[in-house]
Amino acid sequence: MDKKILFLVNGLGLGNSTRCYAIIESLIKKNCEVSIITSGNGEWFFSNKKNIKELHTVKEIKYGSKNNEINIFETLKGIPKILRTINENSEKIIKIINDYKPSAIVTDSVYLSTKVKKLGIPVISINNADIVLEKFSQYKNKPKSIFPQLYCVEKFDYFYHKLIPNKIISPDLIFEKSKSKIKKFFRISPIVRNGIRKNLSKDPLTAGIMLSGSNFGIKVKLKKDYENINLKVIGRDEPENWEPKKNIKFYGKVINNIDLLNEIDFCVVNGGYSAISELFWANIPMIVVPVPNHAEQWINAKQIEESGCGLIANENSYENQIPNMINNFQKFKKNFLKYHTNINGADQAADLIINS
Repeated sequence: MDKKILFLVNGLGLGNSTRCYAIIESLIKKNCEVSIITSGNGEWFFSNKKNIKELHTVKEIKYGSKNNEINIFETLKGIPKILRTINENSEKIIKIINDYKPSAIVTDSVYLSTKVKKLGIPVISINNADIVLEKFSQYKNKPKSIFPQLYCVEKFDYFYHKLIPNKIISPDLIFEKSKSKIKKFFRISPIVRNGIRKNLSKDPLTAGIMLSGSNFGIKVKLKKDYENINLKVIGRDEPENWEPKKNIKFYGKVINNIDLLNEIDFCVVNGGYSAISELFWANIPMIVVPVPNHAEQWINAKQIEESGCGLIANENSYENQIPNMINNFQKFKKNFLKYHTNINGADQAADLIINS
């Protein structure tokens, strides 16, 4: 065993867990031992991973919400509770660190107090708030609804990472053209789980609908017939009173969706960075449905639209965009040639962690 690595993984959705697990697989191949501290969906995801040394849980920190949408004012109202939770979690995390004695600590959207930094163990963060702010400044006609989340969450995220971690690993879709101006920020290629393959489309097309597993995930309400494609709804159970159709199949919450992703030719997906990264790397065109009021998801969606590799939609329009995707599928596929890469950011991240 070369090093002991402790991962702290946010469990609000599944994206943090899946991308961390891709890095963990690479670290284990490089003879490292890995333990995890997580919450919520992260506990569910990692509970059956036998290659993990130890799995610990802490309290979950959530965005404030209203009408099942992110609400920055509710988030601000909850700051005292969030700070108390961070402090309680930090006490438990410090005890785990002192018992485990890791060579490095890796965090993905888990905030640490300065007490952890004083332990003298390198803290590496997986975070791309620097890219979100950089891209935000480049786009015009930004929706006003995303400004509160950008200034109160993404900017806070950015300044926290400038101060606390020793190294920030920042995955970027357009990695070859990306360079950070700050030395402690390391831009890498999209992080992809082991087993994801480059897409070779077939006829008839197979579409996926894979919307977020977090509390802000958009509901799937299919109103149209899809006779000319096969459709896999990943991560959702059949709605009540659903009339089964031969070419549409609902898959519930799937702990390992790699085989399903390898079967789809295009996908309706929320704007979460991990899901978009894997689809983009695999050359799978997308209809991106950003979670309302979420700056990062809107910016991720704009990158896909501007690359020519997909479309932007909302909860009410994504079904209407499916025929557009089918009719222009070859055009979207062709645009991936400009961004094709075989570099997996998981391996790059593992090397940066080992060399911390």
